[in-house]
Amino acid sequence: MSTEPANSIIIPTKISIQHNKHKVTPDEKTNPRLQRRWDWQDILYLLLLVGLVVVMAYRFTPNFTGEVAGEWWDPLLNMWTLSWDTTTLLHAPTHLWQAQLLYPNNLSLSYSENLLGEAIIYTPFFLLSHNPVFAYNMTFYISFLLCGTNMYIMARHYTGRPLAAFVAALIFAFAPYRLAQLDHIHIIAGEWMPLAFLYLDLSLEQGRWRNWILFALFFFLQLLSSIYYGIFLSYSLLAFVLIRYTLPFISHLRSGKGHYVIYLLRRTLKPVIVFAIMFNFLGILMAPYLVSLQGGLSRSLGQSTGYAAFVRDFLFAEPFNWLYGTSYYNGFVLPYDSEHYLFLGLTTMALAVCGIILAWRKRSTVLRAYTWTALIVLLFAFGPFLQYSTPNGGPFVATASSFLGRIALPAIPPNIVMPWALAYFVLPGFSGLRVPARLIGVLLIMLALLAAFAVAWLQNRASDYAEKRLNTEPGTVATRHFTRLPPLRTVALRILLVLIPLAILMEAVPAYIPVTQVPTGNAIPAVYHWLATHGGQEPIVELPMAYLNEEFSFKQEAWYDYYAIYHTHPIADGWSGYRPTLTNNMAAQLLNFPSASSLAFLKQYHIVYVVLHLQYYNPAIAATMLAQAKSNAGLRRVAVFGSDSVWQVI
Repeated sequence: MSTEPANSIIIPTKISIQHNKHKVTPDEKTNPRLQRRWDWQDILYLLLLVGLVVVMAYRFTPNFTGEVAGEWWDPLLNMWTLSWDTTTLLHAPTHLWQAQLLYPNNLSLSYSENLLGEAIIYTPFFLLSHNPVFAYNMTFYISFLLCGTNMYIMARHYTGRPLAAFVAALIFAFAPYRLAQLDHIHIIAGEWMPLAFLYLDLSLEQGRWRNWILFALFFFLQLLSSIYYGIFLSYSLLAFVLIRYTLPFISHLRSGKGHYVIYLLRRTLKPVIVFAIMFNFLGILMAPYLVSLQGGLSRSLGQSTGYAAFVRDFLFAEPFNWLYGTSYYNGFVLPYDSEHYLFLGLTTMALAVCGIILAWRKRSTVLRAYTWTALIVLLFAFGPFLQYSTPNGGPFVATASSFLGRIALPAIPPNIVMPWALAYFVLPGFSGLRVPARLIGVLLIMLALLAAFAVAWLQNRASDYAEKRLNTEPGTVATRHFTRLPPLRTVALRILLVLIPLAILMEAVPAYIPVTQVPTGNAIPAVYHWLATHGGQEPIVELPMAYLNEEFSFKQEAWYDYYAIYHTHPIADGWSGYRPTLTNNMAAQLLNFPSASSLAFLKQYHIVYVVLHLQYYNPAIAATMLAQAKSNAGLRRVAVFGSDSVWQVI
């Protein structure tokens, strides 16, 4: 039984054998701090969220059909993934996982995020416009809006205060950490996590069919939107439930004994049915990832060490942050794309600390549960070992070798073993994750909720001062006292409440963002128009192919990903979350193209066409390669488009 005081800003959670549905109490009807019913203020705040997203889109990517936020590699991969999801599910759904990239590897869609959740938003815009850039931008910005809206719903339920919920929405949607993840739409798209937390809590508290079904829906949508967040969310929810309900369970078990066990058995029917259906869908979704994991997709501890949160990372905002961004640190150029910009905002952290203090002062079971869950999430975000900072003090910059896991990263003091190191060997899913620092996206939910409680408390204090002034009888000493002091306190608190959302936005707003210009339609290189109408679905390889320590980087292959939207050929290239051994072996062989061994390798895997991009080679090497290709009896040139040419392996 909850023991929260009557003046708490938390709506009491009553767990009893008889109480399985929420009943609105008289206090909830009369006290605005406990009022669940939405009104015009809620509509206003949600419209403000819409306005902020519209301004963000207009300010940073005004060319909505020809540019995307972020540096090119991951947005290009994501556009291909979303287009592949759309066209394949409509025309050949059984081939979804055997994707176009990284031929002839199996289940190549499972080498990165499948983005099926985002495809729900992307598909109608893509089918209507036939423009992947426009559809991607709509999906990208709608994800920000959904993050804010769903966080608003969660905080609104727990606090009963529209302004407090709006503050939580701003933190979760626009925190500096999230804006540093502009390249990663699957990390931006954490919109279903707040609702998964909320409806799991409601399901356990009330036991209604509706809540269990909604929890399963939101959890599954989040897993579809981001495998990373899906795995992180699973364990975070488990931690929250254990913290929130273990003590009440033990207490009721001791007092109710057999009656309580019977009561629990009756209430298990709904979750058992819902979870059975959900796990069937999860099995279908996760099976390709499990097969790929067994085939070598797993990450090393060395990789997760480099992509974990360092303590000093929380001091660094993205370089384009208006207030805190910097492009250089100790003589090193800071990249735009990094997993180590973990600054959360001073206002957010101050409010979260106030929320933690409230959790203990008010004896709030729900606040304490979210606080302890936040601590556990933070500990896991530090990865296998606690590391303070890189030697130069700046954010860690990953190399191609560390990305592929080919080198062991040096241990950085204090190098204390953290829970991730054990989870890597014990808990399902952890061995396939490279970036522990992405848990900060889950941590933001708890921080936003704690901040919302702090704002709700400030609102309650301001209301208390106003009520005391109104209820004081005229002409008394108390009247003279409240005439002097309370109005000042009330005004100060109200000014502070206005400044808090502004401060959160000021700390998050970018001065600019990196933008990638992406061609569409007739601006696509002519060679891809030719591929769209020739050769059917014969496999191809595009050269140069990225190989370790070569001038042509792995990230440049993302352009091959994007242009694959415009033809149907399987391609041996591809920028993805995981690069298979077979692909690396092929890249090594094709360094000597058109040697006899390289052509034999292509024939072995039935690759029919070679698309040669001479502009990416050193001029001398390009001239030699072209001359050798022309004189090779095993090749026939079938199309030329300036420096691009297509060769058939015969």
